[in-house]
Amino acid sequence: MKIILIILIILINFIGIFVKCEFKIKSSTIKQKSAGVLDGTTLNFGYIDVELDDDLYRYDPLGCPNYDCTTLVENGDCTCDYTDMEECPKSFKNANCVNQCAMFAPNSSIPMCGTDPWTTLNVDQEQHIFSGTEGKEIFFRYKANPKICEGVAIIAYPIEGYFRGTFGSHPINQREMPSANYQTYNVFNLCPTDNQPFSNYLSWTPDTYYITIIPMSEGNITFSLRIHSGQVPPTPSTPITPCTRNLSSHICLDDGVPYVGEILGPAYEYFTFQTTKPAYYILSAPRLAQDLNLVISEDPENTKPIFGNRQSKYELAEESDDYLLVYIDQPTLLYIGLYCNFNTNYSFSITSQGQYYSTKITSLPASAGAFALTKSARLKLPNGSFLTCPTWYLCLSLTTQYPLEDGNPLWPVPPYFLQSSSYESINYEDVFLPNPMKPKSYQMTVLLSSKISTSSTSIFYSIDLISNSTLEFISTLFNSKGEPLRGSTTMKNVDLLATCNYTDFQLILNAMEETQSILFNVTDLNGLNNWRYRLEALTIRDNWIGCSNQASSLLDTVEVSKNVSTTYCPYGIDDKAKSIDPCCNSSFSFFQCCVPKVSLIPTVQFVSTIDDKIENQCSSFECTQSVLSEYYKSLSNADECTVPDYITRNLKLSAAETVRACKVPTRIPCDNDDHCKNTTLTKCDLFSRYCIPNLENIDKIYIECVLRNLSPSVLYAFAQISSQSVNDSLVQSFYNENIQDDCISETFVDSDILRNAMFYTSPSIKFDRCYPPVVCLDSSCVLEHDICFDQLYTVFQEFDFPADFNCSLYGFCQIESSTCYGVYEIGSACSQLCDATTSYCGHCSSENQTYCHQITTLTDETTCKSNSACLLPNGEYQLGVTKEQCESLGQCSDGCGYECSGYIGCVIENSYNSTDCTAHTGAVWNPQYDVCTFVSATSPSTCSSNSYSWIDCSSHSPDECYPITCSVQRVPCTTKDSCIGSGGTCSDQFFSSSSNTYFYPDGVGKCIRGHFSYRTGSFPSCDYNNENDSPMGCFPSHPNHTDKISCETIGGGKWWAPAINKTQCLSKKACKILDINSDNLPFNFRFNEMDEQQCTGCYQSNNQWTEMFSWSAARWIPGVFIENLDWIENNSFKAYSHPKKTFNYRSFYTNLMNSVDTLTADYLRSETFCRMERIQSNLNSISCSCSGGSECFTESIPLVGQTKPCFGESSTFSFDYGEIIFESESIKQGCPILLISQYSKEIFTSTAPESLPSNFVSYQVPEKYGVLNDKDAIVGVLIGDGIYIKAQFSIINKLTVCSIIPESQRTTSKFPVYDFATLISNTDDDYDDYHIFDGELIILDSVVFNKTAKDGSLMICSNFSNFNPKSSVQAFFPVIRVHGNWNDVSKQVFDESTRGLLFTLATFYLLVGLWAIFQLGVIVFKQINLPKVNFQLVNGLTLIVTIFILMRSLYFFILPNGHLAGSPTSDYILVILPTFIYFTAFTVIIVLWYVIVFLVLKKNRSAESLSRRVSKLVLYVNIVIYLLFIACCLVFTKTQSNPTNDCGSRIIIPAKSSIPQKAISITYAVIQAIISVLLGAAFVYLGSSLFFVMHKTRKALGGSSINSSHYNRIFLLTLICSIGFILHCVFILVLVSGHSSIAFSFVGLIITEIIPTLTILYCYDPFKKIETKSKSSEISM
Repeated sequence: MKIILIILIILINFIGIFVKCEFKIKSSTIKQKSAGVLDGTTLNFGYIDVELDDDLYRYDPLGCPNYDCTTLVENGDCTCDYTDMEECPKSFKNANCVNQCAMFAPNSSIPMCGTDPWTTLNVDQEQHIFSGTEGKEIFFRYKANPKICEGVAIIAYPIEGYFRGTFGSHPINQREMPSANYQTYNVFNLCPTDNQPFSNYLSWTPDTYYITIIPMSEGNITFSLRIHSGQVPPTPSTPITPCTRNLSSHICLDDGVPYVGEILGPAYEYFTFQTTKPAYYILSAPRLAQDLNLVISEDPENTKPIFGNRQSKYELAEESDDYLLVYIDQPTLLYIGLYCNFNTNYSFSITSQGQYYSTKITSLPASAGAFALTKSARLKLPNGSFLTCPTWYLCLSLTTQYPLEDGNPLWPVPPYFLQSSSYESINYEDVFLPNPMKPKSYQMTVLLSSKISTSSTSIFYSIDLISNSTLEFISTLFNSKGEPLRGSTTMKNVDLLATCNYTDFQLILNAMEETQSILFNVTDLNGLNNWRYRLEALTIRDNWIGCSNQASSLLDTVEVSKNVSTTYCPYGIDDKAKSIDPCCNSSFSFFQCCVPKVSLIPTVQFVSTIDDKIENQCSSFECTQSVLSEYYKSLSNADECTVPDYITRNLKLSAAETVRACKVPTRIPCDNDDHCKNTTLTKCDLFSRYCIPNLENIDKIYIECVLRNLSPSVLYAFAQISSQSVNDSLVQSFYNENIQDDCISETFVDSDILRNAMFYTSPSIKFDRCYPPVVCLDSSCVLEHDICFDQLYTVFQEFDFPADFNCSLYGFCQIESSTCYGVYEIGSACSQLCDATTSYCGHCSSENQTYCHQITTLTDETTCKSNSACLLPNGEYQLGVTKEQCESLGQCSDGCGYECSGYIGCVIENSYNSTDCTAHTGAVWNPQYDVCTFVSATSPSTCSSNSYSWIDCSSHSPDECYPITCSVQRVPCTTKDSCIGSGGTCSDQFFSSSSNTYFYPDGVGKCIRGHFSYRTGSFPSCDYNNENDSPMGCFPSHPNHTDKISCETIGGGKWWAPAINKTQCLSKKACKILDINSDNLPFNFRFNEMDEQQCTGCYQSNNQWTEMFSWSAARWIPGVFIENLDWIENNSFKAYSHPKKTFNYRSFYTNLMNSVDTLTADYLRSETFCRMERIQSNLNSISCSCSGGSECFTESIPLVGQTKPCFGESSTFSFDYGEIIFESESIKQGCPILLISQYSKEIFTSTAPESLPSNFVSYQVPEKYGVLNDKDAIVGVLIGDGIYIKAQFSIINKLTVCSIIPESQRTTSKFPVYDFATLISNTDDDYDDYHIFDGELIILDSVVFNKTAKDGSLMICSNFSNFNPKSSVQAFFPVIRVHGNWNDVSKQVFDESTRGLLFTLATFYLLVGLWAIFQLGVIVFKQINLPKVNFQLVNGLTLIVTIFILMRSLYFFILPNGHLAGSPTSDYILVILPTFIYFTAFTVIIVLWYVIVFLVLKKNRSAESLSRRVSKLVLYVNIVIYLLFIACCLVFTKTQSNPTNDCGSRIIIPAKSSIPQKAISITYAVIQAIISVLLGAAFVYLGSSLFFVMHKTRKALGGSSINSSHYNRIFLLTLICSIGFILHCVFILVLVSGHSSIAFSFVGLIITEIIPTLTILYCYDPFKKIETKSKSSEISM
């Protein structure tokens, strides 16, 4: 036994050696999630969750190729350490070190130590977390380890916010981290093989590494940065056998050997690599020049993988370096495609000898964790293609997610939104409802569909398709044991419908309410967007989606197609047409507009609620049904809440344009002091002919201009005032709030005045690559668009100008000299020369601020003061002229056109200096033109015969003035007329100036071409390598064609000749657009390539078809006559500048734009409340009712949004069912806040009295949303939801309310007039913010006009004014009403035809009643006046019939006026009591006939007791009948329905009969029917018996006529009553069935009540002669 056990143990261990545990997948699920986000976009995701048996880890690689370092430290460290701020650089401790550490970077003046503080990093320390603010660089340094051949890995990832960065061995010239798509987990390797000759920088060093982090998010950012160090593998001592090419088209790679090559992009270079052993392989493609991308296949059928074919296993596409660590344990041949978009050299390697550093995924912050999971899996679709996630910005379809318990596809912000400015500063955090990380889980999302605002849904994939796909892991993630995650799994589809747990839903709702409470008070735009995004992210929680799905499952909807005008992209994700549609491809929109087009769009349309589901699942049928209809409306109208981008964009654009327009020019032309009164100290500088500026005065004029010209809403947000309140005091306060210490010069001794300003550029731009930066006062500065703004360089920012200017160091000399003109340092030679001239004759416009005219020919004071002079600009003058002559003299401020001028003669072109020139016989160096000339050649022929070039500059047009001795010169304007008529400059000279286009001579033309997209997904631009941009198109940075012919025939371009006159200048027009796709300053413009029709037809754009260039007309500057010149003494070198507090334009502009952001925040806040509140409220009620909650339906008026209309400004607040319009005079002052809420018309459901089964006629059912007048008549009907406005109405003059009217709610014949109604409180209390109190609707008799909504729907509008100044709320509802004076209309519960029939019935009953009363009068008369006549039972019958018939008449007279509608008990009694009396009357007849038949005719001789018996029988029968009546009344009164209304204010439960009332009413109807049948049968039997007896008697008497009267009356009574009561039974049964009508009741009552009553009265008429011969006859009568 022991031997067997030992053998088993050995066997198990042996198996364990060969069987390795796998990283196992336990389960995989997919669930569908959707959410709306900031800009009205709704995204639908398939959320994949793979459960694993261990935690996930990634390995950060350090994969340097093999290298033998030659600078290792052996006898002491002589490397340079610049990491110690106290000692930089550190002194060598090794005495053998010979070389000193450089203080400046090679070939530059950049200090190696610098003055900015830095943090020193150490290897393998715990991660360092640092915070920073946007644009403020953070510096780090790391001292390399010189004792090993060191490779360095830099790991950097974001925690909060995002950053760019650079790194390398140079303080400035460094390799870049991702600069545009910085949502990434950064890994960078620094290896010795990186220092390639072609590289722009030497990044590896044994000395010190510099790392710079540049925050890119507003506010504080937090990130992690750490350094790993490892030994670089040496070159193997035994030479390895080079690999063999498997394919002739591929380069084979050896393990650890770098490949250095060149690629002529855009192109692929292909490689193969054979793995030979199980190992962790690291692929490295550092960005040493241009960015490289890699795509890798293991499939022999896909040997040349390319991006986009969805077949490759690995894709590497980071914006900077690309690295991949993958575990491969089987011999595998890798097919590798290396791609570059540009020409570049590169270094690429694969090694199995690198190091790696494990990082647990769940130890990372959520965003970094998601970024770190890229390149880890791919999804195989059923058609065999793959979805991949190579790097975050390319993970559009398949996206990795940080593993959370409740998966959140909205964080990090999906790549779908990376190009949207709304999402740039999102910093997500689960503040009020934590969402813990989920261990042992791998999560991804698939973007199934998207919907932008009101457009159609773009469907990319179906959830069923993805459920049937396979998720494949590619061995780039590992477990805690280092085992790779590989293999495939399929996903089980999980239906979130079953996850609606109301308790958990309440937690989400509570978190929403807390978020909204903060959202309501946030004014910072970025903060607002953060909170909005957090609110939207709560709707992606499983329970919210589950409850939403549950609510949707109760709605019966149908998909219909509607023609909709939209700008949405109609193509699928793989449709090729998508790339050329400007609505789909932003790049294509440079050439064509995305204009709305009518498309047939599938739309979900609500049909009804699914009632059986509601009854089975929910606690309150009526309430839930009501809320569901509102819920659907809220969902379908949510897109209408979206605030279009152009509205918020135009707010800022308008403010920026106002600022630009108000800038007061400092160079104001003048000829005398009168020209300068408004902006200066009334002084004109006669030297420069510009007003001497007063900066404080200029600044205040600017402030006032801005305040007066801002839109009222922006002004109120900025200053809380209206433009009427702008005054000097306010201007002064703004001036004081924005002053700064400055160094200024209010003089034009230099090119312009000196003051604190800024310029905008990137420090990485080469000085000659782009247009030079422009000095601006603030960032409203207008800049020319250039190639450098097209994401070619990074870190664009504002720099102070002048930088570090010493205010007291510089000065100028007021008198001009050739050696002393401009600004010089104090103590310079210019300063000394100036001070040497102590006095002179001339004229100074200012003692210390300007240049002065110096009259050099007048050298003594006496002569000077006795002379006059004519002063011309720039120090020129003339003596000896009269005043009149002086005024005719003058100069033109500009030239009159251009000409090509220069040397004419024979030129030896290849001689570049005098030495080269003298080597040619007969050559002479011409220093004026810097050219070697062959002077003996005087003609072109002689010149060419000597193989030299004849040049005649005058023969060239200015635009082709390229020869080396030629230059473009201005043609001077010789007369005043020519100056004013032709003088001037076109702004296209900016592009013809060599100071802007460095490699072009001044004034020459250029060969231009159109724009196109150089990079995938980028906006059209110029060639990034060698072109510049301009409004006319792209042109080479260096001239390649110098004339029109070669440009257009050889170059294929178009020749652009600079304009030489006004006509040419203004003739060039193009489409001016906002420059929103570049790094330019905000709200700048550029020109695209649309034609005029396209340009002006663009939808919701700021496009303008306008001149590309402007013309600046020349000015004639006349001479100024000075009667007596001045002798100026004590001349000295003047201070150029002086310290002074000045206005800070940048501060003012920043504050203004922050105010616009606050205003924008108001719009976006309204959008969020509009979209969320109604859905939130309705979904809460539905989920509560259908998932086990209590008190589910509460009063609520959901907030639609808020608006701030301003005095003096027209604005419109739109919502999904209408709008509110404010005119410029609507607001009395300021910009009050108005809170707009939705007031549901469901709150005003009318009570409909339910007709009882015994009633003869049903009450007219009132309109469901009826509006009553003082007489309780329904005079109008609500036709839509109302708006509830909370505001300070004391400062509101008027407003216009518009409501959209659906087709089904238009006017009718009954209600033909549109109007509005309001709500009036029935108490002294006003309405509260969101709750409804007792109140009634009142029609306003408003003047209504029609308007068309955006979607073409009808809107009715009306103006409202004269508000109660004490009121804080107003409500308005659209109604249709009766024509005329609605308050005079009386309440009617029946229509006119019904009322007519009822009054007819009442009249019939009254006429019969009058006859009966007459008969009673006769009976009474006989009783009084005829003593022998005794009271008989038939007399009582007449009395009973009279009572019955009069009660019926009274009932039908009262009923039409509605007096019984509110008293069901009275109505009930007046219906059934006459019926019982009616039955009493006929029971009397039946009893009489019974006695006659059975007691008299049967020969019963007990005649003496006959009267007593008859009386008892009548009494007993009626006791039974009236006991039944009392029982009916008691039951009906005591069992009235008192329904519990748990619907809050959403619906009013209509009054109706209780179940006992219905039961007793039905019982009563059945008893009536039975009694009617019995009475009918009794009449048939007893009447026929009497009839036949009398017939026999009559025969026996020989046909005597004595009994003919009795005979006929018996026959008539029997016939009428038997038929009447049988029909009465039918009549009652039809009434109780509910299928009757007033016409049926009218006919039925005449047949069953009036005719039988008339028959009784006829048959028992007291006027008839009564036979008294027999007892039986008497009794029978």
